[in-house]
Amino acid sequence: MRLPCLAFALLCLAAPAGAVAPAADLLLRDVTVIDGTGAPPRPGQSILVRDGRIAAIGDAARVVAPAGATVIDGRGRFVIPGLRDAHLHLAVRPEPELAEKVALPLLLAHGVVAARDMGAPLERALALRAAVHEGRIAGPDVATPGPFVDGAGEADPAFRRVGAPAEAAAVVAELKAAGVDFVKVQAGLTGEALAAVVAAARGAGMAVAGHVPERVDALAVAKLGLRSLEHVSPALPGDAGLMLACSPRADALRAELRAIAEAAAQPGADRAALRVRNRKLQDDLLAPCDPARFDALARALREQGTIVVPTLVWSKSFRPVAAADTGEDVPLQYVFAAMRDGWKRGRAGYLGRATAADFDLDARTAARSAALVGELHRAGVKIAAGTDAIDAFTLPGDALHRELELLVQAGLSPLEAITAATLRPAEILGLEQEQGTLAAGRRADLVLLEADPLADIRNTRRIAAVVKAGVLHDRAALDALLAAVEAAGR
Repeated sequence: MRLPCLAFALLCLAAPAGAVAPAADLLLRDVTVIDGTGAPPRPGQSILVRDGRIAAIGDAARVVAPAGATVIDGRGRFVIPGLRDAHLHLAVRPEPELAEKVALPLLLAHGVVAARDMGAPLERALALRAAVHEGRIAGPDVATPGPFVDGAGEADPAFRRVGAPAEAAAVVAELKAAGVDFVKVQAGLTGEALAAVVAAARGAGMAVAGHVPERVDALAVAKLGLRSLEHVSPALPGDAGLMLACSPRADALRAELRAIAEAAAQPGADRAALRVRNRKLQDDLLAPCDPARFDALARALREQGTIVVPTLVWSKSFRPVAAADTGEDVPLQYVFAAMRDGWKRGRAGYLGRATAADFDLDARTAARSAALVGELHRAGVKIAAGTDAIDAFTLPGDALHRELELLVQAGLSPLEAITAATLRPAEILGLEQEQGTLAAGRRADLVLLEADPLADIRNTRRIAAVVKAGVLHDRAALDALLAAVEAAGR
């Protein structure tokens, strides 16, 4: 479908109509600064942006606008670092132009300046990253591992297979040569293959992030020093997240998880019986953590500096937890019509066949996932905000703000939740000296808010402007991006 000329132009320019190029000095005057480090807010500050960086930040009486600068009155407003989604999928979906016309501009319009894409065909992922970097698409910076690194399986352009440890070096060498940002490991690897991938990546100077493999004890994975571990909620079959890691029946449940996966791969598998086994396994996973297992896991994560990306919003958006959970609270007008209709049909079908026991189990899973995040946080494990978008009813941008709300409900303070969506994702990528916080010399990525996010984390949605690498996207420019996305979805 052809877009109107204005919408097409907005999607193809790095600085849409209403944006100010980084060549112009920009002053945000008399704002309250929440710098992303966890420090208390600082009222009465001004931020001077020049050449894409924060040139000065300090008392409003001392940081003044040079001649010709664009000045924004920040009285009564709040500034946080640009938001970052630490786990989403931009380039793996088959829908043509979904990332370019929906996901990337939608993320920017919601204040997201950087996104960690978590697996896609290599050429597609690299092309998308380059398009943003070169200014051909308005959107957040993209960091990508290229294809998933997983165990033996069918050939697929979105995967690289390491069925035996000896295959790890060649796979890592290919990804290193291609220029990916890190290595993403999946749940199908054996313990020996995972260790070989990590060793090869470390030798190549590359970070590794990803899942806890279904055959491997999470404590052993934690001790390998992955940069991040993904998901706490089970997405059965195939991935029990971190919930399995501290179960008092971890070994038995891991064996059952593997047995279900093997049974599902057999021709003529009894799908109904496997669903029953999956639900029983999910229920068993919800038991409180074994204290000794949890303490050992949390200690290993702290010592290795591994950051956990819970993706709580997935359990609250993708999987309904009540009969009334139709998904209508998600802004579906921003999704391609065919995709939107497919999501609605799938949701209606599930709501029509789900039982009260199904809803109860999914609600308890979401609650246990949140409780585990709170336990990890209180144990000193670093938490980063990620969404697993774009999945059904998990919309880029919108989902990150929902994740912030869920992190606060899980026990993080609003100040800690903001750090989880700013500094922590930058740390995962090793960018914390340049990005993720507000300080002189850092890249100028920030979000101007109309209300205090520490009083109510939902105020991160009240965006007056977004600055990405010094480029100001005012409210008019952000609204134009949203209008273009909506037009693409019709």
